[in-house]
Amino acid sequence: MNSRFVPPRRSSRLARTVLVATALAAGTVAGTASSPDPTGGTTSTLADGAPAAQPTPTAASRSTRGREDSGAGTTSFVGWDTDARRTADQPSADGVLVAPAQGRRLALQQRVDGEWLTRSTLTLDHGGADVARVALTRHWRHAPTTRWRLQASATATAAAATSAVKEVTVTWEATDDPTLPTVLVTKDRPVRPAGYEPERLVRPEGPGQAGDVRLVPAAARAIERLAADAAAATGRELVLVSGFRSADYQEELFGRYAAQHGTSGADRFSARSGHSEHQTGWAVDVTEAGVDFTRFGGTPSSDWVAANAWRYGYVVRYPAGGEEITGYDAEPWHLRYVGEDLATYVHRTGTTLEEAFGVA
Repeated sequence: MNSRFVPPRRSSRLARTVLVATALAAGTVAGTASSPDPTGGTTSTLADGAPAAQPTPTAASRSTRGREDSGAGTTSFVGWDTDARRTADQPSADGVLVAPAQGRRLALQQRVDGEWLTRSTLTLDHGGADVARVALTRHWRHAPTTRWRLQASATATAAAATSAVKEVTVTWEATDDPTLPTVLVTKDRPVRPAGYEPERLVRPEGPGQAGDVRLVPAAARAIERLAADAAAATGRELVLVSGFRSADYQEELFGRYAAQHGTSGADRFSARSGHSEHQTGWAVDVTEAGVDFTRFGGTPSSDWVAANAWRYGYVVRYPAGGEEITGYDAEPWHLRYVGEDLATYVHRTGTTLEEAFGVA
C-alpha cells in the first residue's frame, strides 16, 4: 500500500508558538537564496496525486530553506532533510514546518524521466506555520537514488514556493528469516532453521497445476493474478509445476540428478537440501501448457513473464547472464516472490537478487 501524507497530531497553540519562535531565532523561517535546483524540467501529475501549481523551480539551499516564486516574500520548509540514506525497511518521513501555511496545498513531487510527478498532497491548516508529517510514497524504494521536492501552492498572501531537492539513497538488506519475502537463500546461505517448513501453505486457485503446488499465501495470491494476466495477454495457459518442497524431498531430488549428471553437473541446476528457495514457500516453477518446463524459455509465456513478473512481486530468480553470480544456470521458469517494491527495484536496475542485496 502506498505511503501518503499523514497529518500529524496537532500540538497545542503554545507548543506551536514555541516551535515557530525557535525557527525564527535560528533564522530558518526567513529563508535565503542559494544554489538553484539543477534538475529544471516541467511538472506533471500522476493518477494518485492532484495537480500542483507549476512555477519555475526556485533557488533553494541544501538546508531546510526555500524561496517563493515571486517577490512576495519567503517560504520556509523547516525539517525537510535534503540528503537521506536509508535501508528499504526504514521509515521515510520528515516532520516539516511550513511557514506561512494557512490554506496552502503542499504537494510531494518526485523527479521521473525529466519531469516532476506529484505523488501526494495535503492541505495545511494553521496560519503562521503548520507542521506536517511528510512521508515519501513507496516509489523511493524502487531505484538506488530518487529525488523529491515539496511545492506549496499560492494564496492571496503568499506566492507558490518550491523546497530544496531531497536526494534519497536506498539500500536493500537480505534477511535470514524464511517467513519474510526478502529472505536470501543461496549455495552459501542455507534455509534456517534446518528443516524449516512454512506454517501455512495454500494451493493457488485458477492456473493449471502439474501436481500438488503449494505456496505461502502472499506468493499464491500473486501468482494467481500473474497467471491470469499472462493467459489473457498471450492466449496460452501458464501452468504451475512446483512450489514448496521439503528439505527431505530436495535431498532425494538432488540425489537423482547427481546420479544422472554427476555431482558437479547437478550443482549447476539443482539446489542441495537446505539450500533451495522452494523450501521457503516463496518460489514457484512455471511453464506454458504443453511445454516441458525445461523448454519454457523463448515461449510467448516466458517472454511475457520475463517482462512483467515484477508487477506482481516476482522476479526471474536465475536470469541469463547472471550464472556466475547466482551459481546456477539460467532458469526462466523459476520465479521468486520478493514483494512488489523489491521486484520493481530488481527490474529497473537489471540486477540479480544477490546484486540488489549487495552480496554478489
